[in-house]
Parts: sequence; structure tokens; C-alpha cells
Amino acid sequence: MPARSANRSAVLQWVIVLVVGILVVTLVLGLGLISRLSDGQKVLNAARPAFTSERIAGDKAGINILSQNVNMAAGIVTPQGGGAAEVPAVVAYVANKEHITPAAALALMQKDFPHTTALLQAIPLSSVTAEIPGLLAFLEKTLHVSQAQLLAALQTNFPHLTQAITNLPTVTGGWEHIKGIDGLTRFNGTPVQSVPQLRTYFQSDLIPLLARQQNNYASLDGTSSVNWIAPLILGIGVVVILFAGLMIVLNLRNPPSRGLNIGGASVVIAVGVVVVALVVILSLVPRTSNGQKLLDGLRPANTAARVAGDRAGINMVQSIIKTEDPIMTAQGGAAAEVPKLIAFVSQKTGLSQAAVLAALQKNFPHTTALLEAIPLSSVTAELPSLVGFLTPAVLPLIPDLAPTVLNAQPVTSAWNNVPGTAGFTRFNGTPIRTVPAVGTYFSSDLIPVLETQRGHYDHLVSTSKINFIGPLVLIIGIVVIIYGLLMLFLALRLEPSRSPRATTNPVPSPAT
Repeated sequence: MPARSANRSAVLQWVIVLVVGILVVTLVLGLGLISRLSDGQKVLNAARPAFTSERIAGDKAGINILSQNVNMAAGIVTPQGGGAAEVPAVVAYVANKEHITPAAALALMQKDFPHTTALLQAIPLSSVTAEIPGLLAFLEKTLHVSQAQLLAALQTNFPHLTQAITNLPTVTGGWEHIKGIDGLTRFNGTPVQSVPQLRTYFQSDLIPLLARQQNNYASLDGTSSVNWIAPLILGIGVVVILFAGLMIVLNLRNPPSRGLNIGGASVVIAVGVVVVALVVILSLVPRTSNGQKLLDGLRPANTAARVAGDRAGINMVQSIIKTEDPIMTAQGGAAAEVPKLIAFVSQKTGLSQAAVLAALQKNFPHTTALLEAIPLSSVTAELPSLVGFLTPAVLPLIPDLAPTVLNAQPVTSAWNNVPGTAGFTRFNGTPIRTVPAVGTYFSSDLIPVLETQRGHYDHLVSTSKINFIGPLVLIIGIVVIIYGLLMLFLALRLEPSRSPRATTNPVPSPAT
């Protein structure tokens, strides 16, 4: 092959290599892969604790008990729930069954099922909320203290009752329309406004999303980090550009060198082999493919409206739990404070405890009835006998109260020991066993992942998908190997270089 032609061929080969390197660098920089995959790694790191098998199982157990709690409360929180309107039907049923007057039937229920009857007289709980301002004013006047002094005294002496009382207005006021939740919809677009609708969104959309994407998350997060991929591709592109540039210069300055081009082709092949080996060893093709499935699956949960709605919703859940925790079981402490409160007012006013109780019943009947009903676990204890007394035939007559009856036992019995939470912990390792602990986990660990990482997620999914990265790098590596082999083949066809002395015509000797 003529030297000039061989030189042009070698230079052209390295120009093609140079162009490939430029294309790789342009792709990385043009798509912002370095910063995007860096943010993607931040998302993976933040979400890692949420995707353990123990926490996903705990999520399901936690949302199930919260769902049962909503079912229990839905009929009795507001008039719209319908439970309060069904109470007369229960009393009438007892009166007909026992052949007595409604007043006598109510007295019979109070005697045999005092906590349950008190709860029926307390509902809807929004009526308790309506009485609270008057009750506080009554106590201020009776005790001759200011509102600030009264609240301080209640907080000091009756902290559990105070917690329930101060959170109840948020619950009853927001049950049908949660404050700040406007814009939240289910993944299918159905608006979420009320607590029951929020429960359905959490139970059917958000929490199951984690379980569905667990394997895709594990695939993308496995083997290695992802934030090195873009710098590596960029580095390979830069090295290819520099090496190709060097080989072009050397081929332009010197006659075609068989050894130089063989060595250069060998380097190209080695780069391709390294790239393919990295892709195969680190499973980049399935990881980036599953990673794209993960990102697509998480997209509905990462909209600005849903993340804001999640926060408003979980705040409401926390208010519900703070209201119920003191009154749900004896361990909550509020029931034990009721007689102490009566005694406290009696002592401060000089009235007998019976007179204090009578005044409360007269002026604040719903609140007093609720105080007499707690702990709600006592209602649960009475329900088997009550249902047996009423017979199952009464349940169809009270469709809005029936869920309260059917869910009271599962909720109160599991309040301090939620089934299915073995191994369930907060991100810091604190065990989660109770309903309040479940609420704290959702509010302080899980939802903040969405809140803090939404910007990083948005940046990662902007511009392009990521499932092309693994196949692209693999194709680049294979093409580089094939092209390197072609270069090697062409280099081997060059004639070995000869030194000037070997190619100069000898001068004839005088003898010749």
C-alpha cells in the first residue's frame, strides 16, 4: 500500500474514533447525566430504608389498623356519618323487645351497658367539639381563673384529657374536608377531601406502590451506586478523544507505522472490552431498565399536589391519633383523670362531686357522656353482650353504626400492639408496635422522603429516560471492540517500516 494512501487511511480511522468520543461526551453533557444521576443517587439513598421487606410489611399492617380505625369512627364523628341519627332506632328496638317505654329502655341500657350507652349519647363527636368553648368558659368562671391559667392547670393536672380535648376540634372540623388537602387526588384522578377518602388513597394507592416497586428499587440500587455511571462514560469519551487526537497527530507527522497503529488498535479494543465487562459485571442493562420502571411507577406519587396533600393528610391522621390515644385504652390515661377532674372542681368550688357532675351533665351533655364512655376499650368489652342482647337482626337497622360496632374490638385490642409489626422499625431503628408509633413513622419518616426528594426526582426524570444508558454503554463497548478489530486488521496489512539505510541504493565501488 502506498505510504501516502496508508497514512490517509490511518488518519481517517482515528478521525472516526475521535468523532465517537465527541458524540459520547456530547451525549453526557447534553442530557445532564452527571447531575441527574447524582440526584438519582440521593433519591435512592433517602428511600433505601423505606424499601426493606420489614418496613413494607409494617406499612401494610399500619395502614390496615388505621383503616379499621377510620371505619370505626366514620359513623360517629359528624352528623353526616349517620350514626347519631340511628341511636333512637336502637333504643326503640330495645323498647319493643322488652315491651317497655323508650325511657325505660334507655335506663336499662345505661344499667347493663353503661360505657356503650354513654358513647351513643355522646355522638356525633362534633357536638362535643361544639360544647368545649362553653365548658372552658364554665370552668374559668367556676374556678375563678383566666383562660391561660385554666389551660395551664389542665395541662399540668390532666395532660391526657387535655390532649384529647385540644385535638378533637381539628378532627371533627376536618373530617369531611381536611384542611390544606385541596388538590390531592387518587392515582386515578378521584378527588380526596375527607378522612375516609384519604384512608382509601393511602391504603389503595400510596402504600401498595412501595410493595409493587420493591424489586425494581432493589435492582437499580443493587451492585453499585449509579452516580458514577455518567462520569465514567464522560471519562471514557474524553480519553478516546485525547488518544484519537494523539494518534492523528502521530500519523500526520510520521510515515505510516505498522507497530504504532497495531498498538493504537489494541488500546481501542482494550477500552471496548473494559466497557463491556463493566456493563455485564454491574448488570447495567437490567438495572437501568428496572430503574426506569421504578421511576415510572413513582411518578404519580411525586406530583407537587400529591406531596402537599400527603402532608396535610398525615397531619390529620396525627390529630386523630392524638385525640384517640388518651381515650382508646386504660393505658391512655384519660379515663383515670376523669374522677380526678371532678374531684378537682369540687375541691376548688366547694360543691359536692355529685353536684359538679350534675352541672356538667346539664350544661354539656355530649362531653360528659364521652367522659363516661372512656376508655373505649370498655365499650368493646360490653359489645359482645350488647350484640347478643340485641341479636344480629338489629345491625341492618343501623348501617352507619354497624361499622363502629364491628371495628371497635379489632381497633382497641390492637391499639398498643399492632399485629404484623414484628421487625417494623423507624428509620433510626426505634421499634414500632403501637398505633401512635405507626402514625409517627408515616409522618416523620416515610412522607418526608417524598417531601425532601421530590426535587431530586424531578431532575432525574427530566430531559430523558434512563433505561437507554445500560444498552447504550453496552453498544458503545461492542462497537468499539469491532472497530478496534477492524483497525487491527488494517494495521496488520501495512508493510513493516524500513529504516532509511536499508532502503537507500548502494553506491557502486570503484572495483565494480
